Amino acid sequence: MASRNQQLPSACWGDDHHDQGVDLMVTHILFPVEDAVEQASNNSGAFVIYTALKERYEHLLNRCNHLLGEDLSEEELSHIRPACVKAFLLLLLGYTLFASKNNKTINLLWMLTIRDLDDIDTWSWGGMRLAVVMGWDETCFLV
Repeated sequence: MASRNQQLPSACWGDDHHDQGVDLMVTHILFPVEDAVEQASNNSGAFVIYTALKERYEHLLNRCNHLLGEDLSEEELSHIRPACVKAFLLLLLGYTLFASKNNKTINLLWMLTIRDLDDIDTWSWGGMRLAVVMGWDETCFLV
């Protein structure tokens, strides 16, 4: 979960939103670095294209299913499974609650809300959706 003094909207990330976007994609959804850099470069740093995210989710899901049939290492599964869940949740959030106006990208700001899966139930999802509908997501706010 984001710390209280961390600003969430990408408009507030400052000049390093490209690096932050790459870091979020690589760390939390296990994007290969080259793919994450490409997404960040082509989409203002703080966004990922739905099709790229969907392909990443499908890859992670296939990897999870493959691991279930093998003698899997707990370490590998502990990295793949949360990344798969996060990719799915990011797709779900992007397609439903927080769809962008162009319906082609999702703001990686929502990755900040799901990066710690243990804290996901503490967020006010209705309040976040209201902020998006009212256009308040364009201003910096503290969580």
